[in-house]
Parts: sequence; structure tokens; C-alpha cells
Amino acid sequence: MTDSFIPSGVVSITTDFGHRGPFVGTMKGVILNRFPEAKIIDLTHEAYVHWPAEAGFWLERSFRYFPTGTVHLAVVDPGVGTDRSVLLALADGQLFLAPDNGLLAGVIEATQASVIKIDDAKLVGIALQSVSATFHGRDIFAPLAGSLASGQVMPESLGEPTLDFIPSLIEPPDMRGKNLHGIVITSDNFGNVITNIDQRDISPFNNPTIHAGGHEIPLLRTYGDVAPGELLALVNSLNVIEIACAEQSAAELLGIGRGSPIVVSEGQ
Repeated sequence: MTDSFIPSGVVSITTDFGHRGPFVGTMKGVILNRFPEAKIIDLTHEAYVHWPAEAGFWLERSFRYFPTGTVHLAVVDPGVGTDRSVLLALADGQLFLAPDNGLLAGVIEATQASVIKIDDAKLVGIALQSVSATFHGRDIFAPLAGSLASGQVMPESLGEPTLDFIPSLIEPPDMRGKNLHGIVITSDNFGNVITNIDQRDISPFNNPTIHAGGHEIPLLRTYGDVAPGELLALVNSLNVIEIACAEQSAAELLGIGRGSPIVVSEGQ
């Protein structure tokens, strides 16, 4: 892994911690203690709590906009303090560090990343001396991210390559007869509903129509293609199908959310 990873000093952080309390700030402090020159970027701290799949979805769809040599730290960790493993993946010259709970599966599968399962014994001298059973983000992941981003620790020194990791918790879209079935991953601050259906998945359709929450919704180009209050679907900036309601919340109007079914059919 050494030949393919040259640290740039950039560290991105993805969590479900929100911004109440000192948790995110404390992690940044630990990173800076290990590497004062680190450039820390908050990807999001509003990932759906206890559900690694959404954090992994954001990371998979965002990492390509970061410079080569970035360390991506992602902590959505309902199994914190248990014997779950820690993974380190290398893809496209970037490192990804997260619990082995399905969070990194999308990145690994999409990029054919090299994966290391970190040996706990290798963390001695890297992790903080006193490791809390409930805050590995601060005590293990943050010092490890800082050490990797600074080049003080090389990825291959932390464990052995593995093909054994928890798969994604999200089933990919699938064709059933003539229709494509997917799900809602999340909604954004505007109430736009974001699905797991990629632009490539709808290529078999000449005139895709989206079915969600009891509505048939046309696939258009952008929000201004309909009048305020009207529904539309579009391929968003992440290249996935999004359902929106112009100047309103599609999530509220449709009454759908995480895990809700989405169907694509051939329109008339």
C-alpha cells in the first residue's frame, strides 16, 4: 500500500455525532495533537444515527472530489466497545478508515479497494493510552487518522490484507420483470428524497417514470422545470435519482423516508 499512498495532509471526517456536545471537536483536537498541520474537512456529522449505510453512501459519492492522499475517517459505530474490527481501505490513492460494520463496503466494491483489517496489537502507541468503551472515534480512530495523514504510520504496518469484511447493508437496485426496484437512502435539508438508484441503472428505459409514495413522477432535468409545489424526479449532483417538490419538501409531501421503496418503469 505504501507505493500507492502519499499523504496530502487532508483528513475528512464523517460521523453521526451531530453538533451537540464536544464529540466532533474533541476528535479534531486529537488529530491536531498528532499532526498540527492537518487540514480537516467535515464531510457530514448528520449521517443517520446508528446506520452505517448512509454514511458509507455519502462517502462513496463524495471522495472523488478530494485530493489524492486524503485520509477519510468515518465513524458510525453502534458496535463501539465490542469485538468488531477496524478496517483500512486504499482506493485511488486515498485511505478510508472505519469500523467493520458495512460502512466501507460501497467504497470497496465500487473501487476494488485494497483492504487491511487492523491488528489491535499494532494500535499500541498509536491509540490514546486510556481507551473508552464508548468513544473509539476519539481514542482510536482520530489518533490513527492523524498518524496516517502525517506519514508517521504506514498503512501496511497496521495489519494484513483481507477479503473478509462486512458487506453493504443496502441491497443494490434490481430489475423485477420490466421494473427497476430501489430504496430511499435519505433526505436532505430541503426535503429532497435521495435514492440508491444510479443514473446508469435507468439506462434501459427510454422514458423513465418514478413511482414513490403512491405518485407517478416524471424524470426531468432540474427543479425549475416544474411549478412550485409540483413533484419531479431528476438525476442529482451525486448521479443518483432524487425526488423533489419544487420549493417544498418531497419527503413530507410523499410521507416517505429511509428504506421506502422506489420503482422505475417505462413511461407512456
